[in-house]
Amino acid sequence: MSFHGRLKAGGRRRVLIAYRILPDYRVDFYNRLRGVLAAEDIELRLVYGQPTLVEATKRDTTDLEWAERVESRFLRVGSRYLVWQPITKQARAADLVVVEQASRLLVNYPLLAQQSAGLTKVAFWGHGANLQTHTAAPGAERVKRFVSRYPHWWFAYTDAVRKRVVDLGYPEERITVVQNAIDTTGLRQARRAVSEDQLRRFRSTHDLGEGPICAFIGGLYAEKRLPFLIEAADEVHRQRPSFRLIVIGDGPDRSLVEQAAATRPHIRYLGGLFGSDKVEALAVAELMLMPGLVGLAVLDAFALELPLVTTAVDYHSPEIEYLTSGANGVVVQDADDPLAYAKTVAGLLENEAELTALRGGCREAAEVYTVAAMTARFADGIAQALEAA
Repeated sequence: MSFHGRLKAGGRRRVLIAYRILPDYRVDFYNRLRGVLAAEDIELRLVYGQPTLVEATKRDTTDLEWAERVESRFLRVGSRYLVWQPITKQARAADLVVVEQASRLLVNYPLLAQQSAGLTKVAFWGHGANLQTHTAAPGAERVKRFVSRYPHWWFAYTDAVRKRVVDLGYPEERITVVQNAIDTTGLRQARRAVSEDQLRRFRSTHDLGEGPICAFIGGLYAEKRLPFLIEAADEVHRQRPSFRLIVIGDGPDRSLVEQAAATRPHIRYLGGLFGSDKVEALAVAELMLMPGLVGLAVLDAFALELPLVTTAVDYHSPEIEYLTSGANGVVVQDADDPLAYAKTVAGLLENEAELTALRGGCREAAEVYTVAAMTARFADGIAQALEAA
Protein backbone atom coordinates (compact mmCIF):
# COMPACT_ATOMS: atom_id res chain seq x y z
CA MET A 1 0.00 0.00 0.00
CA SER A 2 1.32 3.47 -0.86
CA PHE A 3 1.69 6.14 1.80
CA HIS A 4 -1.17 8.25 0.45
CA GLY A 5 -4.39 7.31 2.16
CA ARG A 6 -2.88 5.40 5.08
CA LEU A 7 -4.27 5.92 8.58
CA LYS A 8 -7.20 8.10 7.53
CA ALA A 9 -9.58 5.95 9.50
CA GLY A 10 -7.42 5.99 12.62
CA GLY A 11 -7.49 9.72 13.32
CA ARG A 12 -4.58 12.01 14.05
CA ARG A 13 -1.37 10.29 15.11
CA ARG A 14 1.76 11.78 16.70
CA VAL A 15 5.36 10.97 15.77
CA LEU A 16 8.41 12.17 17.67
CA ILE A 17 11.89 12.22 16.14
CA ALA A 18 14.49 12.65 18.86
CA TYR A 19 17.96 13.29 17.51
CA ARG A 20 21.10 14.19 19.39
CA ILE A 21 21.88 17.32 17.34
CA LEU A 22 20.43 19.24 14.38
CA PRO A 23 22.92 19.50 11.49
CA ASP A 24 22.31 22.16 8.82
CA TYR A 25 21.90 19.52 6.14
CA ARG A 26 18.91 17.91 7.90
CA VAL A 27 16.68 21.02 8.02
CA ASP A 28 15.25 20.61 4.51
CA PHE A 29 14.43 16.96 5.16
CA TYR A 30 12.64 17.66 8.43
CA ASN A 31 10.61 20.48 6.90
CA ARG A 32 9.59 18.29 3.98
CA LEU A 33 8.73 15.33 6.21
CA ARG A 34 6.63 17.50 8.47
CA GLY A 35 4.61 18.74 5.50
CA VAL A 36 4.08 15.29 3.97
CA LEU A 37 2.97 13.81 7.29
CA ALA A 38 0.66 16.75 8.08
CA ALA A 39 -1.15 16.14 4.80
CA GLU A 40 -1.95 12.65 6.09
CA ASP A 41 -3.06 13.90 9.53
CA ILE A 42 0.14 12.83 11.26
CA GLU A 43 1.78 15.36 13.55
CA LEU A 44 5.58 15.40 13.53
CA ARG A 45 7.46 16.70 16.54
CA LEU A 46 11.24 17.11 16.46
CA VAL A 47 13.41 17.30 19.57
CA TYR A 48 17.19 17.76 19.46
CA GLY A 49 20.06 18.56 21.78
CA GLN A 50 23.36 20.43 21.59
CA PRO A 51 26.69 19.21 20.18
CA THR A 52 29.69 18.33 22.30
CA LEU A 53 32.48 20.89 22.54
CA VAL A 54 34.49 19.05 19.87
CA GLU A 55 31.49 18.77 17.54
CA ALA A 56 30.76 22.46 18.01
CA THR A 57 34.09 23.31 16.37
CA LYS A 58 32.66 22.08 13.05
CA ARG A 59 30.08 24.93 13.15
CA ASP A 60 27.57 22.89 11.18
CA THR A 61 24.57 22.71 13.54
CA THR A 62 21.57 24.99 13.62
CA ASP A 63 18.11 25.53 15.13
CA LEU A 64 14.62 25.12 13.71
CA GLU A 65 11.73 27.34 14.72
CA TRP A 66 9.05 24.66 14.99
CA ALA A 67 11.29 22.09 16.70
CA GLU A 68 12.23 21.85 20.39
CA ARG A 69 15.80 22.13 21.63
CA VAL A 70 16.54 20.37 24.92
CA GLU A 71 19.66 20.52 27.05
CA SER A 72 21.42 17.19 26.93
CA ARG A 73 23.60 15.99 29.76
CA PHE A 74 26.96 14.38 29.09
CA LEU A 75 28.74 11.78 31.22
CA ARG A 76 32.36 11.15 30.34
CA VAL A 77 33.49 7.53 30.56
CA GLY A 78 37.14 7.32 29.60
CA SER A 79 37.47 8.99 26.20
CA ARG A 80 33.76 8.64 25.41
CA TYR A 81 30.61 10.49 26.32
CA LEU A 82 27.30 8.99 27.34
CA VAL A 83 24.37 11.27 26.53
CA TRP A 84 21.08 11.76 28.34
CA GLN A 85 18.36 13.63 26.45
CA PRO A 86 15.37 14.63 28.63
CA ILE A 87 12.64 13.57 26.20
CA THR A 88 10.66 10.98 28.15
CA LYS A 89 7.77 13.40 28.67
CA GLN A 90 7.52 14.16 24.95
CA ALA A 91 7.82 10.45 24.16
CA ARG A 92 4.82 9.52 26.31
CA ALA A 93 2.63 11.74 24.11
CA ALA A 94 3.76 10.07 20.87
CA ASP A 95 2.47 7.02 19.03
CA LEU A 96 5.93 6.43 17.54
CA VAL A 97 9.35 7.66 18.68
CA VAL A 98 12.24 7.58 16.20
CA VAL A 99 15.70 7.66 17.80
CA GLU A 100 19.26 7.29 16.63
CA GLN A 101 20.74 3.81 16.93
CA ALA A 102 23.56 4.53 19.37
CA SER A 103 24.57 2.69 22.52
CA ARG A 104 25.69 5.94 24.19
CA LEU A 105 22.19 7.47 24.02
CA LEU A 106 20.90 6.53 27.45
CA VAL A 107 17.28 7.50 26.79
CA ASN A 108 16.95 4.67 24.26
CA TYR A 109 16.88 2.09 27.07
CA PRO A 110 13.90 3.45 29.04
CA LEU A 111 12.10 4.05 25.74
CA LEU A 112 12.51 0.39 24.79
CA ALA A 113 11.32 -0.55 28.28
CA GLN A 114 8.20 1.54 27.73
CA GLN A 115 7.67 -0.23 24.42
CA SER A 116 7.92 -3.64 26.10
CA ALA A 117 5.24 -2.48 28.55
CA GLY A 118 2.89 -1.85 25.63
CA LEU A 119 3.35 1.92 25.55
CA THR A 120 5.09 4.03 22.87
CA LYS A 121 6.46 2.25 19.80
CA VAL A 122 10.17 2.87 19.19
CA ALA A 123 12.00 2.97 15.85
CA PHE A 124 15.76 3.07 15.32
CA TRP A 125 17.40 5.15 12.60
CA GLY A 126 21.03 4.49 11.85
CA HIS A 127 23.95 2.63 10.28
CA GLY A 128 23.41 -0.79 11.88
CA ALA A 129 26.88 -0.66 13.45
CA ASN A 130 29.72 1.76 14.15
CA LEU A 131 31.45 1.80 10.75
CA GLN A 132 34.50 3.55 12.22
CA THR A 133 35.70 0.23 13.61
CA HIS A 134 39.10 1.64 14.60
CA THR A 135 37.41 3.84 17.22
CA ALA A 136 34.52 1.55 18.19
CA ALA A 137 34.43 0.24 21.76
CA PRO A 138 33.87 -3.57 21.69
CA GLY A 139 31.60 -3.50 24.74
CA ALA A 140 29.47 -0.68 23.32
CA GLU A 141 29.16 -2.52 20.03
CA ARG A 142 27.96 -5.67 21.79
CA VAL A 143 25.30 -3.62 23.57
CA LYS A 144 24.31 -1.99 20.28
CA ARG A 145 23.97 -5.33 18.49
CA PHE A 146 21.81 -6.71 21.29
CA VAL A 147 19.55 -3.69 21.68
CA SER A 148 19.16 -3.16 17.92
CA ARG A 149 17.03 -6.31 17.62
CA TYR A 150 14.23 -4.89 19.75
CA PRO A 151 12.78 -1.68 18.30
CA HIS A 152 9.34 -1.82 16.70
CA TRP A 153 10.69 -0.53 13.36
CA TRP A 154 13.99 0.25 11.66
CA PHE A 155 14.96 3.11 9.33
CA ALA A 156 18.14 2.03 7.54
CA TYR A 157 20.32 4.57 5.75
CA THR A 158 21.06 2.30 2.77
CA ASP A 159 20.64 -1.22 1.43
CA ALA A 160 23.89 -2.37 3.03
CA VAL A 161 22.60 -1.11 6.39
CA ARG A 162 19.40 -3.11 5.87
CA LYS A 163 21.47 -6.25 5.34
CA ARG A 164 23.54 -5.46 8.43
CA VAL A 165 20.39 -5.14 10.55
CA VAL A 166 18.91 -8.35 9.15
CA ASP A 167 22.16 -10.12 10.05
CA LEU A 168 21.55 -9.06 13.66
CA GLY A 169 18.40 -11.15 13.60
CA TYR A 170 15.92 -8.35 12.95
CA PRO A 171 12.89 -9.07 10.69
CA GLU A 172 13.43 -7.64 7.21
CA GLU A 173 9.75 -6.76 6.76
CA ARG A 174 10.08 -4.14 9.52
CA ILE A 175 12.93 -2.26 7.86
CA THR A 176 12.54 0.84 5.69
CA VAL A 177 15.55 1.76 3.54
CA VAL A 178 15.46 5.55 3.25
CA GLN A 179 18.53 6.14 1.01
CA ASN A 180 19.98 8.95 3.11
CA ALA A 181 20.19 12.19 1.12
CA ILE A 182 20.44 15.97 1.13
CA ASP A 183 18.84 18.57 -1.13
CA THR A 184 20.70 17.73 -4.34
CA THR A 185 17.98 19.42 -6.42
CA GLY A 186 18.52 22.74 -4.64
CA LEU A 187 22.29 22.38 -5.00
CA ARG A 188 21.98 21.80 -8.74
CA GLN A 189 19.77 24.87 -9.11
CA ALA A 190 22.23 26.94 -7.08
CA ARG A 191 25.12 25.75 -9.27
CA ARG A 192 23.30 26.78 -12.44
CA ALA A 193 22.83 30.25 -10.94
CA VAL A 194 26.59 30.80 -10.56
CA SER A 195 27.82 32.96 -13.45
CA GLU A 196 31.18 32.89 -15.20
CA ASP A 197 31.83 36.39 -13.85
CA GLN A 198 31.34 35.07 -10.29
CA LEU A 199 33.80 32.27 -10.94
CA ARG A 200 36.40 34.69 -12.30
CA ARG A 201 35.96 36.97 -9.30
CA PHE A 202 36.26 34.03 -6.91
CA ARG A 203 39.51 32.92 -8.54
CA SER A 204 40.86 36.45 -8.36
CA THR A 205 39.75 37.10 -4.78
CA HIS A 206 41.48 33.95 -3.52
CA ASP A 207 44.48 34.21 -5.86
CA LEU A 208 43.78 30.82 -7.44
CA GLY A 209 45.31 31.56 -10.82
CA GLU A 210 44.09 29.95 -14.01
CA GLY A 211 45.15 26.36 -13.38
CA PRO A 212 43.15 23.32 -12.25
CA ILE A 213 41.45 23.50 -8.85
CA CYS A 214 40.38 20.66 -6.58
CA ALA A 215 38.32 20.95 -3.41
CA PHE A 216 37.94 19.27 -0.05
CA ILE A 217 34.78 19.88 1.98
CA GLY A 218 33.83 18.45 5.35
CA GLY A 219 34.68 18.29 9.01
CA LEU A 220 38.35 18.67 9.84
CA TYR A 221 39.14 15.68 12.05
CA ALA A 222 41.38 12.62 12.05
CA GLU A 223 39.22 10.29 9.93
CA LYS A 224 39.37 12.79 7.05
CA ARG A 225 43.13 12.09 6.73
CA LEU A 226 44.21 15.69 6.29
CA PRO A 227 48.00 14.99 6.43
CA PHE A 228 47.48 12.47 3.59
CA LEU A 229 45.50 15.07 1.62
CA ILE A 230 48.18 17.72 2.11
CA GLU A 231 50.98 15.36 1.04
CA ALA A 232 49.02 14.32 -2.05
CA ALA A 233 48.32 17.98 -2.90
CA ASP A 234 52.05 18.70 -2.63
CA GLU A 235 52.76 15.98 -5.19
CA VAL A 236 50.07 17.12 -7.61
CA HIS A 237 51.47 20.66 -7.34
CA ARG A 238 54.97 19.33 -8.05
CA GLN A 239 53.65 17.80 -11.27
CA ARG A 240 51.31 20.72 -12.10
CA PRO A 241 52.62 23.97 -10.55
CA SER A 242 49.37 25.77 -11.46
CA PHE A 243 47.31 23.31 -9.37
CA ARG A 244 45.43 24.67 -6.36
CA LEU A 245 43.52 22.95 -3.53
CA ILE A 246 40.76 24.75 -1.64
CA VAL A 247 39.72 23.37 1.75
CA ILE A 248 36.23 24.09 3.08
CA GLY A 249 35.18 23.09 6.59
CA ASP A 250 36.00 23.38 10.24
CA GLY A 251 36.77 21.12 13.15
CA PRO A 252 39.36 20.10 15.74
CA ASP A 253 42.13 19.62 13.14
CA ARG A 254 41.69 23.08 11.64
CA SER A 255 45.22 24.08 12.67
CA LEU A 256 46.71 21.42 10.35
CA VAL A 257 45.05 23.06 7.36
CA GLU A 258 45.86 26.59 8.50
CA GLN A 259 49.55 25.68 8.85
CA ALA A 260 49.57 24.02 5.43
CA ALA A 261 47.90 27.03 3.81
CA ALA A 262 50.38 29.38 5.50
CA THR A 263 53.40 27.51 4.11
CA ARG A 264 52.18 26.34 0.70
CA PRO A 265 51.18 28.57 -2.22
CA HIS A 266 48.90 25.88 -3.65
CA ILE A 267 46.56 25.41 -0.64
CA ARG A 268 43.80 27.84 0.31
CA TYR A 269 41.75 27.43 3.50
CA LEU A 270 38.30 29.02 3.24
CA GLY A 271 36.78 27.97 6.57
CA GLY A 272 33.25 26.67 6.90
CA LEU A 273 30.96 27.68 4.03
CA PHE A 274 27.26 27.00 3.59
CA GLY A 275 24.49 27.67 1.10
CA SER A 276 25.36 29.78 -1.95
CA ASP A 277 28.86 30.52 -0.60
CA LYS A 278 29.65 26.81 -0.54
CA VAL A 279 28.26 26.29 -4.03
CA GLU A 280 30.24 29.19 -5.49
CA ALA A 281 33.47 27.86 -3.97
CA LEU A 282 32.92 24.31 -5.23
CA ALA A 283 31.87 25.56 -8.67
CA VAL A 284 35.46 26.57 -9.50
CA ALA A 285 36.77 23.05 -8.87
CA GLU A 286 37.17 20.09 -11.19
CA LEU A 287 37.46 17.32 -8.62
CA MET A 288 36.53 16.75 -4.98
CA LEU A 289 39.40 15.22 -2.99
CA MET A 290 38.48 13.21 0.11
CA PRO A 291 41.09 10.53 0.82
CA GLY A 292 39.52 9.70 4.18
CA LEU A 293 36.00 9.13 5.43
CA VAL A 294 33.28 9.87 2.87
CA GLY A 295 29.68 10.47 3.89
CA LEU A 296 27.04 12.84 2.56
CA ALA A 297 29.69 14.92 0.79
CA VAL A 298 29.41 12.42 -2.05
CA LEU A 299 25.98 13.95 -2.75
CA ASP A 300 27.49 17.44 -2.91
CA ALA A 301 29.88 15.99 -5.48
CA PHE A 302 27.06 14.46 -7.51
CA ALA A 303 24.89 17.57 -7.44
CA LEU A 304 27.72 19.85 -8.53
CA GLU A 305 29.06 17.34 -11.10
CA LEU A 306 32.34 17.29 -9.23
CA PRO A 307 33.78 13.74 -9.37
CA LEU A 308 34.99 12.60 -5.95
CA VAL A 309 38.31 10.83 -5.49
CA THR A 310 38.70 8.80 -2.30
CA THR A 311 40.59 5.74 -1.06
CA ALA A 312 39.53 2.26 0.00
CA VAL A 313 39.66 2.88 3.75
CA ASP A 314 37.40 0.57 5.74
CA TYR A 315 35.50 3.20 7.73
CA HIS A 316 33.48 5.17 5.19
CA SER A 317 29.91 6.14 6.08
CA PRO A 318 27.03 4.26 4.37
CA GLU A 319 26.73 6.84 1.57
CA ILE A 320 29.95 5.48 0.01
CA GLU A 321 27.62 2.88 -1.53
CA TYR A 322 26.39 5.56 -3.91
CA LEU A 323 29.84 5.96 -5.46
CA THR A 324 30.68 3.61 -8.32
CA SER A 325 34.38 3.84 -9.05
CA GLY A 326 35.00 4.74 -12.66
CA ALA A 327 31.39 5.78 -13.24
CA ASN A 328 30.66 8.73 -10.94
CA GLY A 329 33.88 8.98 -8.93
CA VAL A 330 37.10 7.10 -8.23
CA VAL A 331 38.23 4.90 -5.34
CA VAL A 332 42.02 4.53 -5.15
CA GLN A 333 42.59 1.01 -3.84
CA ASP A 334 45.97 1.68 -2.21
CA ALA A 335 44.69 3.63 0.77
CA ASP A 336 48.14 4.13 2.30
CA ASP A 337 50.01 5.74 -0.60
CA PRO A 338 49.49 9.49 -1.07
CA LEU A 339 51.70 9.40 -4.17
CA ALA A 340 49.40 6.87 -5.83
CA TYR A 341 46.47 9.06 -4.91
CA ALA A 342 48.20 12.12 -6.37
CA LYS A 343 49.00 10.21 -9.55
CA THR A 344 45.30 9.37 -9.96
CA VAL A 345 44.29 13.00 -9.40
CA ALA A 346 46.89 14.37 -11.79
CA GLY A 347 45.89 11.82 -14.41
CA LEU A 348 42.23 12.82 -14.19
CA LEU A 349 43.08 16.51 -14.50
CA GLU A 350 44.91 15.68 -17.74
CA ASN A 351 42.10 13.54 -19.18
CA GLU A 352 39.15 15.72 -20.18
CA ALA A 353 37.27 12.81 -21.77
CA GLU A 354 37.35 10.82 -18.53
CA LEU A 355 36.35 13.86 -16.51
CA THR A 356 33.39 14.44 -18.81
CA ALA A 357 32.25 10.84 -18.42
CA LEU A 358 32.53 11.03 -14.63
CA ARG A 359 30.56 14.29 -14.59
CA GLY A 360 27.80 12.55 -16.53
CA GLY A 361 27.76 9.78 -13.92
CA CYS A 362 27.49 12.40 -11.17
CA ARG A 363 24.56 14.00 -12.95
CA GLU A 364 22.71 10.69 -13.18
CA ALA A 365 23.35 9.84 -9.52
CA ALA A 366 22.14 13.27 -8.38
CA GLU A 367 18.75 12.50 -9.93
CA VAL A 368 18.48 9.25 -7.95
CA TYR A 369 19.58 10.28 -4.45
CA THR A 370 17.28 13.17 -3.61
CA VAL A 371 15.83 14.45 -0.35
CA ALA A 372 12.37 14.25 -1.92
CA ALA A 373 12.79 10.50 -2.48
CA MET A 374 14.18 10.07 1.03
CA THR A 375 11.22 11.96 2.49
CA ALA A 376 8.73 9.77 0.64
CA ARG A 377 10.41 6.58 1.85
CA PHE A 378 10.64 7.80 5.43
CA ALA A 379 7.01 8.91 5.48
CA ASP A 380 5.88 5.56 4.09
CA GLY A 381 7.95 3.78 6.75
CA ILE A 382 6.32 5.87 9.47
CA ALA A 383 2.88 4.96 8.18
CA GLN A 384 3.78 1.26 8.15
CA ALA A 385 5.26 1.47 11.64
CA LEU A 386 2.13 3.13 13.00
CA GLU A 387 -0.07 0.46 11.45
CA ALA A 388 2.04 -2.54 12.44
CA ALA A 389 1.12 -4.45 15.59
